[in-house]
Amino acid sequence: MNKTVYFLSSSQHRSLIAEGWAEKLKVSDWSFKSAGWVAQSRAEFSVLAMKELCIDISSFPLSRIEMKELGDASVIVAIQDTEYDDKIELPSELEEKVIYWNLPNPRKRAGTLIEEWVHYQEICDEIAMRVKDLEHLLPQLH
Repeated sequence: MNKTVYFLSSSQHRSLIAEGWAEKLKVSDWSFKSAGWVAQSRAEFSVLAMKELCIDISSFPLSRIEMKELGDASVIVAIQDTEYDDKIELPSELEEKVIYWNLPNPRKRAGTLIEEWVHYQEICDEIAMRVKDLEHLLPQLH
């Protein structure tokens, strides 16, 4: 049976990055999806930062949270900048399968385009490490 990790972030930029990294994992029977909870948009810097790492997320679909898919997911990874993002409100019955990652929102932390670009490069690396940790966790989940 196929299991799903559902990555969420406010406007889907960081969750798309996580989905891109997750697609590289060597885990069988797992699929990956991403969505935004405020609005979905493609941040050019997130696409460019991932292209630097030879991962193309430009064709990944943009979507808002779908409650049915959330309910069907095996694991939900909520990526949130607790200082700058609007809080994500998930139904309490889903809490047992939610992992929270407090990661900076590059768009909200940068004062200039150069700073934003640097933040996206840094967040790509941070998300890569977190997703790699997931690779060891997923086979243990049934």
